[in-house]
Amino acid sequence: MATFINLTNELLRRLNEVQITESEFTSVKNVQALAKDSINSSIRQMLQDAQEWPFTLTTTTQTLTAGTGTYDFPADYSKADWDTFYIRQLSSENNTPKKLTLVTFDQYISALKPLEDLGGEGARSDPDYVFMTQEEKFGVTPIPDAAYVIEYRYWKYPADLTASSDTALVPDRFKHVIIDGAMMYMMMFRSNEQSAAMHEKKFLDGIAMMRRLILDPPINIRSTVIKQPLSNSQLGSTLATSGAVSDGF
Repeated sequence: MATFINLTNELLRRLNEVQITESEFTSVKNVQALAKDSINSSIRQMLQDAQEWPFTLTTTTQTLTAGTGTYDFPADYSKADWDTFYIRQLSSENNTPKKLTLVTFDQYISALKPLEDLGGEGARSDPDYVFMTQEEKFGVTPIPDAAYVIEYRYWKYPADLTASSDTALVPDRFKHVIIDGAMMYMMMFRSNEQSAAMHEKKFLDGIAMMRRLILDPPINIRSTVIKQPLSNSQLGSTLATSGAVSDGF
């Protein structure tokens, strides 16, 4: 992955401006400081264009608390992959590791929460279901009775690059798209509308190319016809029609 200083200096070379050294990276001003801001703005716009970029997908764990049913997502959370919520085996409880079934909040309120209220502490156990709350937290039910560990994947929205050695999540093969976006922002600062429009088109075309290469699913056509074995009468009719049945059959 490209570092912040490498991306910034590549942008400055495009602009025919003085590049930045490691020692002065945090204290630069004027066009060099604007170049750093433009790199971050470009990356930010790329990440906002889609939530499910594969390079922002990460795995995390949440240790549950007995008696607590709802939990916060990590600070850099953007979107959860709800099909990946999995409860590990807790040796002290000897529970069965399993994938949690996703239910809607309405399903939780109408069908599952009454079971929690009626059962009280006696109904607590290892969770079977997961749901998103209206506060964009996640909840599990039944309410846990021990410190089970849940593993899941989510798409993150990373913080801006700050240190010279910070690396961009965007793969190197799409580094040129970051630079095109940063050029767009720099041309806007210079009030060069024609050049800004040109780089904006290249930037948006680059994002569209990224979506096509790593987001859009391949087109597959699958038959849903269910083939059933022929009955004896159907088999005989088929053989007779094809001429495979002799007079002595």
